[in-house]
Formats: sequence, C-alpha cells, structure tokens
Amino acid sequence: MPRATPHGSVEKWLAGGQAAAVVSGSFCLSSNLYNPPGSAADIGGLSWVIDPEGNILARTSVEQPYATVEIDLNEAEVAKSTYPRYVPD
Repeated sequence: MPRATPHGSVEKWLAGGQAAAVVSGSFCLSSNLYNPPGSAADIGGLSWVIDPEGNILARTSVEQPYATVEIDLNEAEVAKSTYPRYVPD
C-alpha cells in the first residue's frame, strides 16, 4: 500500500492498515513518502508492517527511516481460516 499522506493523518492511515490486515487475514505493508513539516509537500512519512491479527511489527519514524522484518506467510494462511475471515461472502 504505497502512500503519500499528510503528517496530520498518519495515525488514521495506520488504523486503516490494521483494519485491512485483520479483515483480510493478510500482512499489510505500507510505505509513505516523507518531507519535513513546513517543507514542499505535506507528506507524513509513517510506514509500517502489520501482521494478520493487526499487531504492528514495525513502523518507521524520522529517527528510524526504514524497517525490515521477517514474516512467516503461513501466519496469513492460518489467519484466513479463523473468524471472521472464513465466513463466505
């Protein structure tokens, strides 16, 4: 989920990423462009890795501009077999 979202909305987008991960039973990864506040475009910079249960595994900041985590794709397969994700559409 690449983004270019403003500084003031980064927490809202993080919550959206958590919801997307939980609903889909998938890992949710997102990168966001960054500009310092008051410079050219208002772009907030928060990026993340979220597991299928909505837990934040990593998130970036000005102090930590990148993050790397190892994920087990089997976790997503297992998550898809649990409520509410196993319910047919």
